[in-house]
Amino acid sequence: MLNRSAYVTSMQRVGDGVWAWIIAVAVGQTTDLPLLREPMHLASDYIHPYKDAGGRHSYCRLRIYLPDEVLDAPVVICSELPNNPGGSITNSAEVIVAGVIRPNELPTPVVWIEHWPEESTDGDEESFELVVFSSYEVTQRAPYLGETRAWIGDATWKRLDRATVEVLVGGKV
Repeated sequence: MLNRSAYVTSMQRVGDGVWAWIIAVAVGQTTDLPLLREPMHLASDYIHPYKDAGGRHSYCRLRIYLPDEVLDAPVVICSELPNNPGGSITNSAEVIVAGVIRPNELPTPVVWIEHWPEESTDGDEESFELVVFSSYEVTQRAPYLGETRAWIGDATWKRLDRATVEVLVGGKV
């Protein structure tokens, strides 16, 4: 578990420059890369369990990068695993994010990047997608298959290239 109590949780106080860039990329207004003051550091790299919409056990790889500047947004790279037995990270994005924000005490909004490595694409190329959510407030959804689930707002995706992701985290991914 990450415990960065110095982080603020107010959306208005998260790094304005990073947040403005995320919105501009998401709506297609820019493809320019932001210049980060300091590279982020990899705070956590682990296999994250989750349940897909059908209740099946699923797994993804999560890398959580934290900035040294407490007002900048953390970056999370969520990678599809080739041996994931359940629903994909794309179909479960809202559930995965909600299940990562609370236990890791991450400020919102987070910069969420979906990564499909080549070995997980059935022969297609590796891909990265910036995922922006309509709300970053973690809520509980009504029981489905007898289980209440954490959820955040609806997702939209915008393709990124590896170079852009590496600029965001300040190093190789």
